[in-house]
Amino acid sequence: MKKNHPPAMAIFGSSNWDIAVNCYSRVYKTGQLIAQKGYTLIYGVGDVGMMGAAYSGARSAGGKVLGVTIPVLLKRQCADPSIFKRGELKLVKTLEERKKIMVTRADVILVAPGGWGTLDEIGTFGVRFKIGEWPAVPVIFLNYNHYWDGFLKFMKQMVKDKAVRPNQMAFVGSIRSPKKLFTEIKRVKTQMEKYQ
Repeated sequence: MKKNHPPAMAIFGSSNWDIAVNCYSRVYKTGQLIAQKGYTLIYGVGDVGMMGAAYSGARSAGGKVLGVTIPVLLKRQCADPSIFKRGELKLVKTLEERKKIMVTRADVILVAPGGWGTLDEIGTFGVRFKIGEWPAVPVIFLNYNHYWDGFLKFMKQMVKDKAVRPNQMAFVGSIRSPKKLFTEIKRVKTQMEKYQ
């Protein structure tokens, strides 16, 4: 499915500073790279945690951003909503609507270290890709500090146990360094083509 907008990457991840301490600089660098390659950063809004790191990195490189969130999270996760210029912030009513906009507008999805919210988001787009409700795109886990090691191992186990078919994991990749991002995206796209 061809998207009728400039290339974009959506990032999901924690808004918690405690998790950000060990990964902030790499997620910040990831945001910079996204901007430098001409991609718009789509994120769940916030100037804290993983989202804040990606936003700050993209902004430092002069990149475009689109924040998508619900009013209650805007109040909790964004200390200064005035950082958004017109057209950079989209308020929606539900988390489901937020996820749909972020994923369906993206050409690539990045999964930074996160908690319950991030796990919910992973499950949502995984299922939507499976049933064909949303077009599948590469999903790259930012496995910084080995954060996602256990989860990625579990996903392989699901395939081994035939709970998930291999083609339903073809869109998944992971990196441990920002400089590997675009190489991994290319690899995952090739992997996805084998199952089309």
